[in-house]
Amino acid sequence: MTYITALMTAACLVMAGSPAFAEELEITGAQIRNLGIEFAPPVPAPGHATIEATATVVVPPGKEAFASAMESGLLAGLHVSVGEKVVRGQSLAVLQSPGFLALQREFLDALNENLLADSELIRDRQLFHEGIIAGRRLQETTTRAKIAAASVNEHRQLLQIAGLSDREIRVLETNQTLHPELVIRAPFDGVVIERFAVAGERLDTMSPVYRIADLSTLWLEIDVPQERLAGVRPGMKVSVAGSPVEFAGNVTTIGHSVDPGTQAVTVRAALIEEGHGLGPGQFVSARILSNYVGAGSTPVWRIPAAAVTRSGENHFIFVRVSRGIGVRAVSIVGSDSKSAFVSANLDATDEIAIEGITAIKALWSTQSEPNS
Repeated sequence: MTYITALMTAACLVMAGSPAFAEELEITGAQIRNLGIEFAPPVPAPGHATIEATATVVVPPGKEAFASAMESGLLAGLHVSVGEKVVRGQSLAVLQSPGFLALQREFLDALNENLLADSELIRDRQLFHEGIIAGRRLQETTTRAKIAAASVNEHRQLLQIAGLSDREIRVLETNQTLHPELVIRAPFDGVVIERFAVAGERLDTMSPVYRIADLSTLWLEIDVPQERLAGVRPGMKVSVAGSPVEFAGNVTTIGHSVDPGTQAVTVRAALIEEGHGLGPGQFVSARILSNYVGAGSTPVWRIPAAAVTRSGENHFIFVRVSRGIGVRAVSIVGSDSKSAFVSANLDATDEIAIEGITAIKALWSTQSEPNS
């Protein structure tokens, strides 16, 4: 028991410092049995590996928007509820707004000023051609007409920003009758995913009323540990736990920055399969299916995740050899909850240590020499 306890105490040393680790550990069969070390052969990977990580379902940029009150006023009514589908231009809510009435009145004032300025311009052009007025007066009249036309265009655009359609503005021009309520409309076809106000509430300018999203395409933002990123490529298939679709999407983008808190890189996948059953804001467990088969002709093997030891940026496994245990460097190309997929020069007859790894690491530390 003294030998075993000493090895356990030394286990913490294997990750410390920068030792030149031994490539082979001398240990007898009796010691292997006493330390509870067990071996098993590696299993050839079936042409692929999986990388399991947490993910968040998000709406792509440009596919969601707020339906907001463009003027301050009283929210007189709401026409849709969260979860309802809406189409572009559909009425979502109505607002009673003194500011909106003032905008319409100012537009009509500008319109009428423009009509008067145009009339004066036509008259002065005729008088100028008849030699009755000087050119300076015609120039002044022309300038006033341009200013009036610009004012009409300005107020027309303000009404469009407030939410009036071109048809409604033409009706306002023709009938000269103010619209009593401002209609808040859907900016595009989508689904109402959030509501921010209730009927009877006083809203300020730009206050959001609804959030609308186009859910025809969603993204998965997958937090992949940086040490497993080498096995990820655009186009790889992604499965999601709980989704009725086998492969809900494909990898589209691999991030370039590492989160300092989690040491993970965001990998983005597009959920392109219909019926994936996922919604914005949902946290899920995702698996990236990798067709990576190792560097060059190096095969990929499936071994228990606990059999892999990490030292710095490198990964190692322990293999049974004639004089004891050999240390082999491997490359991690994927993993799931129980297994690691490693690229290594192994053989199906090799025996990989799968139990007693802590004791082996301690022995590895004691038989290694410090760097010179």
